[in-house]
Amino acid sequence: MKVGIVLGLHDSPLWVTDQIRSIQDQSHTDWVMVIRDDGPQTETSALAQSTTQRDARISYRCAEPAGFVANFLMGLHDLPADCEAGAFSDQDDIWNSDKLARAVDALRDFGDRPALYCARRHVLTERGIVGDTLLYTRPPSFANALIENIAPGNTIVLNRAALDLARRTAPLASGVFAHDWWLYQLISGVGGIVIYDPEPVVQYRQHSQNILGAGEHGLTWLTNKLAVTKGLYRARIDQQTAALRTVYDRLTPENQALLDRFCAARRAKGPLSRLRAMRRLPVRRQGTLSHLTFLAAVVCDYA
Repeated sequence: MKVGIVLGLHDSPLWVTDQIRSIQDQSHTDWVMVIRDDGPQTETSALAQSTTQRDARISYRCAEPAGFVANFLMGLHDLPADCEAGAFSDQDDIWNSDKLARAVDALRDFGDRPALYCARRHVLTERGIVGDTLLYTRPPSFANALIENIAPGNTIVLNRAALDLARRTAPLASGVFAHDWWLYQLISGVGGIVIYDPEPVVQYRQHSQNILGAGEHGLTWLTNKLAVTKGLYRARIDQQTAALRTVYDRLTPENQALLDRFCAARRAKGPLSRLRAMRRLPVRRQGTLSHLTFLAAVVCDYA
């Protein structure tokens, strides 16, 4: 299975060579990579371009600045037509040597049905690997995807059917908060398969320039929860559901109905009415505390 990788590059000379080297060291060697640079031309750009001279599988493209969502999703169109799968790479992580092999093995038998592979991650800091991201125990679903993303982009691999669907719908997702959350919603929403691998496959580097970061523990977790009270979580759900409306006819009838009921529950008048309407739905976040926090946000009209 030939995997096409989109590496999103933006204005940082640190760590990109380590990431490229970890991709070159993959046990699954049938891959090509497009480095899509949407930042100013800097030392990073020169480093990235130099790798294309040493490895014919890697190409470089200077793209118009449009944000990380567009850089990744539109980058899927830059992959060769014969790619049988598509993947995303951040510029500052390190991939375990079996990352692509595990994904390819998981995606091998779904034929024309869209399928998305995602996985857990190691958390990498200046002290080395300090732990792993949360282990999700509930099965992936569209109901979960409406309120939570469990498919981090730096682990995602799409089979050919999902890759084709993502390419066709990429322009419709221009307003989403995050491309990976969108793909989790899209693939689960159309009745595709989402495979969550509990084995970490990426060393996810945490540093001051992270756009999102792990945000699952300690002060970062608390900061993220406080941001809910400023309307950020509600705005993000607004962005994601608006994009889902643009592909409404592609969703399964069951998921169309769920999306309608979810949107109606969010609009219900009064805190208790919103809570009752939301609790009638199968939507649920993975962790118990996380879900209770979501319900509290529903009551306060922050979700």
